[in-house]
Amino acid sequence: MEDQWRIAQHNPLWHDRFQETAAKLRATLGDTALRIDHIGSTSISGLDAKPVIDIQISVSRLAEMDRYKPGLEQLGYVYRDDNPDLSKRYFREAPGNCRTHIHVRQSGSFSEQMNLLFRDYLRQHPEDCLRYGQEKHRLMEQYKHERMKYVEGKGPIVWDILHKAHLWSQSAGWQPGETDK
Repeated sequence: MEDQWRIAQHNPLWHDRFQETAAKLRATLGDTALRIDHIGSTSISGLDAKPVIDIQISVSRLAEMDRYKPGLEQLGYVYRDDNPDLSKRYFREAPGNCRTHIHVRQSGSFSEQMNLLFRDYLRQHPEDCLRYGQEKHRLMEQYKHERMKYVEGKGPIVWDILHKAHLWSQSAGWQPGETDK
């Protein structure tokens, strides 16, 4: 099994890796990147995760790839045109580099907002964060050699948490805060 295909105990250095990478992204992309956010499980303190840094870059127009693709490729990220999720453009690290997934999404889109809401909700609700972590461990044990079944298996808990996050967002008046630093 590959090293990143495991659930690791939360590592505070994940935040540092995000910050270092985000600084390079900001310097290269300039104002094309409206937001650069640490998303996914490594962005949530205390949550065990696969040691892969997920970064969301929000842009004004997703279709204008000429504004961000050359810069990302210059930094060594590889565009994955085989990604089936048409709500984003997906880039990965070049082979041999630290595992980093870049998700470019259109600012204000459902997919951009959903990822920020999911992250922010789990940052504020340790009981659901713990429950999510436990389910990830359970699924990893059950599907340790079947990556897609692991991903699909997370669906029910992710949708349950998103439902709770939606209700919380209404009662709290949630809006995305400042971009991660």
